[in-house]
Amino acid sequence: MAEYEERRDALRAKYLNEDATADVMTGGVDHLALICSDMDATVGFYTDVLKMRLAKVITNRDDPTSTHIFLDMGGGNMLAFFDFPEHGPAPVQRGIGAMHHIALKADAKKYKAIIETLKARGITHDIHGTEEAGSVYFRDPDNIHLEVTTGY
Repeated sequence: MAEYEERRDALRAKYLNEDATADVMTGGVDHLALICSDMDATVGFYTDVLKMRLAKVITNRDDPTSTHIFLDMGGGNMLAFFDFPEHGPAPVQRGIGAMHHIALKADAKKYKAIIETLKARGITHDIHGTEEAGSVYFRDPDNIHLEVTTGY
């Protein structure tokens, strides 16, 4: 395990810049774009469980058979989904270039309400911390790994 910590130390030494005045060229996340197998199930899950608001439904510019939706995650950020009904349901395999999980932030009151909703819907979840503060991990209908955290 020492070799892994040495690699982490090397990354810190080479790239970690604690200068708060450093010029970041981007302004944050506009949207994350994911693929779902069932648009209705996806919209239902995110609007019911996480209380996101469906903000836009459009045709995918690259494939007219595909629908592109945007869910308001709060904080000026969007979560987008495409469906590709003509391409079949092949799931993604975890690996290089794949996403591990989406981490969403919530205050303590909303965090607790999300946990209560997960319990009420019978959605399997794993709490790291407590039901008042910490992180809760769960999966959406397409097995996308989600985290809601209070940033404890």
